[in-house]
Amino acid sequence: MSGPVDLCALSDLPNGTHRAFAVEGRSILVFHIDGKFHAIDNRCSHLDFPLEGGRQIGCEIICRHHGARFDIRSGKALGGPAVDPVKVHHVTLRDGRVLLEVLAGRALT
Repeated sequence: MSGPVDLCALSDLPNGTHRAFAVEGRSILVFHIDGKFHAIDNRCSHLDFPLEGGRQIGCEIICRHHGARFDIRSGKALGGPAVDPVKVHHVTLRDGRVLLEVLAGRALT
C-alpha cells in the first residue's frame, strides 16, 4: 500500500456506528466509538462470514451468523466459536476526513 486511503468525511460515520468499506480488494469494517476510530477486516475468523450487520456492544462486534465475538480495538476473539483474531488496521483523521492504512501480515493480538 502506498499510503492512507481516504474513506469518507467524519460526518459520514457518526459516533456509535460502523460501516464497511471496500479497500484494495478487501472489505474493512470501520467503527466510531466515543470519538475514537477502529478498523478490522470484515470477515469472521470462524467461517469467513462478514461481520457487517453484526451487533455492536461497546467495543465488541458479534458475528450475526454464529455469535463469535471480537474486540474491535485489538481484533482478539472474545468468544467462540471463533478462536483466531481478526486483522486490525490503523485509522487516522485529517482535515475532517477518515483515513485508513491497510496493514499487511498477520492479525494483531
